Parts: sequence; C-alpha cells; structure tokens
Amino acid sequence: RGATAPIRCVVFSPDGHTFATSGYDNINRIWHGFSGSCLKEFRGNSVAEDHTFEARCLAYSPDGTVIACGCYRDHDDVSTDKIGILDVSTGECVRSIDIAEGFVSHL
Repeated sequence: RGATAPIRCVVFSPDGHTFATSGYDNINRIWHGFSGSCLKEFRGNSVAEDHTFEARCLAYSPDGTVIACGCYRDHDDVSTDKIGILDVSTGECVRSIDIAEGFVSHL
C-alpha cells in the first residue's frame, strides 16, 4: 500500500511516531514515521458519508486520537466546506461540521 496520487497535505502525530496524509485520490493514510510504511487507509475522505469532498488540510488532536480534516467541494460554481473529525483507530468520521461562510484553509 502507498500513495497512488499526489499528496495534498501532511501532518505529524503529536508523538512523532506516525504521520497522516491526504491525497488527490481522496484517501487519507496513516504512515509509520520511521519505516515509511502505510499503516492504515481511510477510503473516501474525512466526511466519510460524502465522497465528493476533497481534503484541503489536516490536524491531529493533542492526544493523537482524532484527526480534523478541512474538506471542500466545488459543484456548479458553488463551494461547500466542512470539517470532518476522524477517529484514528477506526477511520470513522465521528463528527462533521458544516462551514456556513468562508472556507477552511488551515486547522
């Protein structure tokens, strides 16, 4: 397993042992920080119920148990943004926050 498309964003876990990436293939991955091997793939994207969103940015929680992902979708000249909160151990989206105005560029 490994990246199959260019990477949009990379973020290291708080302990530095792993890092997360999100790529143009809309797959979030957790990597081993020392060996570089892919440990886990989260198919789709960070707002798991809707595969049309693309990740723009990622951030680990201070305890490393969840990752926040800023996502966007352009459809018919209308941009929609969300923040998805992923459980690192399962890859499940535990919360999705709609952004009413503006966009998410950094977390």
